[in-house]
Amino acid sequence: MSSKNKKKLMIIDGNALIHRSFHALPPTMATKDGRVINAVFGFTSVLLKALKEIDPEYIVLTLDKKGKTFRHERYEDYKATRVKAPQELYDQIPMVKEVAQAFNIPIFEKEGFEADDLIGTITKKTDGEVQNIIVTGDMDTLQLVDEDTKVYTMSRGLSESVLYSEKEVKEKFGGLTPEQMIDYKALRGDPSDNIPGVRGIGDKTAIKLLNEFGDLDNLYSKVQSANNKVQIRDRIKNLLLEHKEEAYISKELATIKCDVKIDFDLEKAVTKDFDKNKVVELFSDFEFKSLLPRVSGLSDKVQDSSDKKQKDEGADSDKFFRNKKEFKYILVDDEKKFTSFLAKLKKQKAFTFDTETSGFNPLLSYLLGISFSWKEGEAYYVKIKNEELRIKNEQGTLFNYHKEEKTGLHPWLSELKPIFEDEKIKKSAHNIKFDMRVVQNAGMDIKGIYFDTMLASYLLNPGTRQHNLDALAFSELGWEKISKDDLLGTGRNKMTFSEVPDEKMYLYSCEDADFTNRLVNKLAKELKDKELDKLFYEVEMPLIPALCEMENTGIILDKKILDDLGKKVDKKIKALEKKIYDLSGEQFNINSPSQLKVILFEKLGISTAGIGKTKTGFSTAAAELEKLKNEHKIIPLIQDYRELSKLSTTYIHSLPELINPKTKRVHTSFNQTITATGRLSSTEPNLQNIPIRTELGAEIRKAFKADKGYKLVSLDYSQIELRLAAHLSGDKKMIEFFKNGEDIHAATAAAINNVKLEEVSKEMRREAKATNFGILYGQGPFGLSQTADIPFGQAKKFIEDYFEVFKDIKKYIDDSIEKARETGYAETMFGRKRFIPEIHSSVQQV
Repeated sequence: MSSKNKKKLMIIDGNALIHRSFHALPPTMATKDGRVINAVFGFTSVLLKALKEIDPEYIVLTLDKKGKTFRHERYEDYKATRVKAPQELYDQIPMVKEVAQAFNIPIFEKEGFEADDLIGTITKKTDGEVQNIIVTGDMDTLQLVDEDTKVYTMSRGLSESVLYSEKEVKEKFGGLTPEQMIDYKALRGDPSDNIPGVRGIGDKTAIKLLNEFGDLDNLYSKVQSANNKVQIRDRIKNLLLEHKEEAYISKELATIKCDVKIDFDLEKAVTKDFDKNKVVELFSDFEFKSLLPRVSGLSDKVQDSSDKKQKDEGADSDKFFRNKKEFKYILVDDEKKFTSFLAKLKKQKAFTFDTETSGFNPLLSYLLGISFSWKEGEAYYVKIKNEELRIKNEQGTLFNYHKEEKTGLHPWLSELKPIFEDEKIKKSAHNIKFDMRVVQNAGMDIKGIYFDTMLASYLLNPGTRQHNLDALAFSELGWEKISKDDLLGTGRNKMTFSEVPDEKMYLYSCEDADFTNRLVNKLAKELKDKELDKLFYEVEMPLIPALCEMENTGIILDKKILDDLGKKVDKKIKALEKKIYDLSGEQFNINSPSQLKVILFEKLGISTAGIGKTKTGFSTAAAELEKLKNEHKIIPLIQDYRELSKLSTTYIHSLPELINPKTKRVHTSFNQTITATGRLSSTEPNLQNIPIRTELGAEIRKAFKADKGYKLVSLDYSQIELRLAAHLSGDKKMIEFFKNGEDIHAATAAAINNVKLEEVSKEMRREAKATNFGILYGQGPFGLSQTADIPFGQAKKFIEDYFEVFKDIKKYIDDSIEKARETGYAETMFGRKRFIPEIHSSVQQV
């Protein structure tokens, strides 16, 4: 049977993943009760990633058993140089076992042997029945790779993975086969395990010898041959002869045993029957909120035991059937039902709602229905008869936010309008800004907004982007919602929202409203417990209506200005291309890093001294080209070409395509839940990133116009960072400068240089300005010397003098850093938290 058609057995090298995770992730990753969980988090993250990507039919976990192995008996110094890991790592091994048990993964460990030996044994016991895939954090198991065995290992920390077959092993190790990996280790040794190898022989020499002689036995046979005609340098030959015993001992130590006596039964390793509720409970205990949504996305082959229980009882496990059976979800699609529903809604002082639309753009879509919930397990979906709305939308006569006249409301919406516009009735939703815009586009306003569960989730967990309702329902309530794929289907059979049958749509939409309603109280309590409620209710929620109006209003874009600019820029790009081709002597793809690398470093011979490397060789990134700008005339041309090309594709040619056909304006989205710092971001298009200091950036900005009777105004705070620093630190000297209305940079220069204000030179003020801003962002003497263009010693003295003048600024900075070390986060005046686990990194740059 072809290995492609075989079922897959995933063999996890537990200790390798635990060690890699422990060193890759910050030791500050700990639970509220102080348990360090970085290794178990990393292990679990890799497990979920591998389960999704490999989708195995069978799975096992192997672990080292505490104590010495047969390798220690053979070589007393085996692993003798390895520094004992901190106790925090060993404390996490039982937690890793808990994770494996929650997923019903069999665990194999045996005294006297390492996990690698158990892996090797398992691969041989399957005897060609399955495709073995070893999930590991190191390269030791590459010797096991063959037609039926591959190695899946992590690269770049834990973020990326590589799957090694025989082909990939050969590519990475200069043509060596997996079988030769043992002899490769025998020759070059392995410092991490204190396997000696042949002292003096490194990677390149070991690869060269094995490519020429095949294996260790043949190599020594030729070296020791009487005719001695073998072409090996005397130095290498002498090293081989001198360390022959170490070479063969190293081979023994490096060889994975494949005949360990273990009780392995493939059928007991079937990937099956894990109870998602148990996993959710365990993840909640370990505080793995960000991983919870990934559990619900696992393959259907990993059958949830709660699903199995339903099937055993003869129940339909379909999520739509489940909702219909378990909850009071009602489709409101006639006058009698609507009258009954409206009577109940009018009694409510608060409710959650969710809109269903024909698309994702609130200005180009029309309303399909609205779901309402105010009681757990109960929700109503009001279907809006959409044929008339669909026709009006296609004709462009549907209610337009920018037109004063409004088409007649659907009669049911007319009844709902007073409720939506009553400020005394609290309305909550998930991503309420979208729903507000939809309701406004349908001809109603919305007042009395109270709670946005997406925004609450973001404030509670700013470090993750898993704030969608499906993820929240699963992580906070352990509930797997009907997904959009469940509703719309996938591939060729995928439907649009307007094509979904009512029987499915109402169950889907009611669930959204119901579970949003359940989340409101839970998240509100968490906000209060974490003292984030003031920030939520006084800053974030009141901002929503303003952002909503900004998005609806949009901005006028003069398409002709950009069309004319595009022609000029395209002409300049063509001219730059020609100059670059002339200097390089050939035409090539300037946007291709690999082709550019060949031109710069091979053909033109530009020095690579100090140039950073990527996986494919020397980097041609912007920062690296900046280092080379004086090395060759081609470099500034490439920099100009890149800048023009980026502005051309990102703005000049792209912005006109984003003009809304209904409003004739560009409408960006202002996002409150994306950045880790609480800053607003702008997307589709990003209007915050258009350059302002370059000539071309200014030309692009001219295309944005104010409507008749309005002006575009540019506003900026005066030295906002320094004013905040003065306020937060209470520094008397800096506060005095501001209160006196003095030029803060000139006043700083006068104080540091001990001169009168009128004696401050432009040079002094420039240096003081660089110091004022640099110090607030943690700049040291080296950074200041570069930005202020002064010698290192002078920069160092400048900072010392600065802190003598502004003693409270120094104290505030030191206290802030110390608090971040203690708590793991920095905090604003309103309590917004920015988690900074990197503060504990042993790597200086981090």
